[in-house]
Amino acid sequence: MKKIHIALVGAQPVPIYNGIRYINPDKVVYIYSEDTRDALKRLEEEVNIESEKIKLNPVEMTDIEKNVQELADSFSNNDISINISGGTKAWTYFFIEHFGKKQNATIFYVDQNNTIWDMTNKTKTPIPFDMDSHFRLYGNPLKHYVKFADYTEADFKSMQTLERMRRKNYEDFNNLTTQLSKKWANKLTNQKNGKFPLDNGSYVEWEKEEFVRLVLKTRLGFEEQKLESPNAVSLAFNSGWFEYKIARMISKWKHSKEIRMNCIFPPRFDGKENIKFPKNEVDIIVDTGFKPLFVECKTKIFSSNDIDKFRTVVKNYGGMGSKALFVTEVKMTDTQKEKCEESGIISFSLQDEHRRLPVEIALYQLLEKELFGINIK
Repeated sequence: MKKIHIALVGAQPVPIYNGIRYINPDKVVYIYSEDTRDALKRLEEEVNIESEKIKLNPVEMTDIEKNVQELADSFSNNDISINISGGTKAWTYFFIEHFGKKQNATIFYVDQNNTIWDMTNKTKTPIPFDMDSHFRLYGNPLKHYVKFADYTEADFKSMQTLERMRRKNYEDFNNLTTQLSKKWANKLTNQKNGKFPLDNGSYVEWEKEEFVRLVLKTRLGFEEQKLESPNAVSLAFNSGWFEYKIARMISKWKHSKEIRMNCIFPPRFDGKENIKFPKNEVDIIVDTGFKPLFVECKTKIFSSNDIDKFRTVVKNYGGMGSKALFVTEVKMTDTQKEKCEESGIISFSLQDEHRRLPVEIALYQLLEKELFGINIK
């Protein structure tokens, strides 16, 4: 008996893909509409199985029922599975109506935690998460990133040194490494080496893949530190040290399977060479074994636009099932916390009291509380 899998394709292709992985059928029948043509195309690119495509009206009941009845008749001698995770409610109703009582049919859906819920046999089955396929299916292949595992002990020492130096003179440290002018930012991006000086004698000089020398004016004179590690430059500038600090913290969490840093998503176009989503960088993405966790790291939030931008990035590049975490060093204001909550973003500040728990334990407990929740928007 041939295994036929019927997939109702909606805007979210990942649950459909995971259903196909779970069933491993001989043939897939994709039910799609004009609005889900792009999702279908990405599924076809990812799945190497014999397939058939049936375009169905998303709402016209007479047309839907006629086509579903024809499918039920044509596959009466096959082993049928139906994934109702996608598509319209009208599709779902008629597929359950016509296949639900058939002995040769199984109906299931896939939730945001990569769990198969078999409605016929009343069982649930978790399936492995594939982060690279996840991003490809949303049209956002993630090819440019730095593996957290590639950071070294020397990088860790550089991070600690930068934290100590920052405490010596916050203003000069930020002016030299974080609040860069366009001219300095351009030099940092395009030159192999350079030097940024301040009028009071503080300065930073750097040579990529070699070192960073940081000299800060303090109450007791000038203090100098030289950082020599593979990622010294990325740690020293644009709060890279803080991102690495948070990544190290998350790396010890039991659901952290892989961590990617400085993740760059290429721009997406609408098929007419118009940019649909611009190029964007995400500080940290964690493979939790169930779904991606996007992490934004800032020592302090200066504008609510930071939260809005992060929410948009997660939605555009991660899909409905992705989780988002915004971490700050200083406490967030009540308004900022509320905005995070309204945007479906988990908020966490290192300087919160955390019920007197160690900061790492407080973070892990928060993440475990939120990880398996279902996003509603």
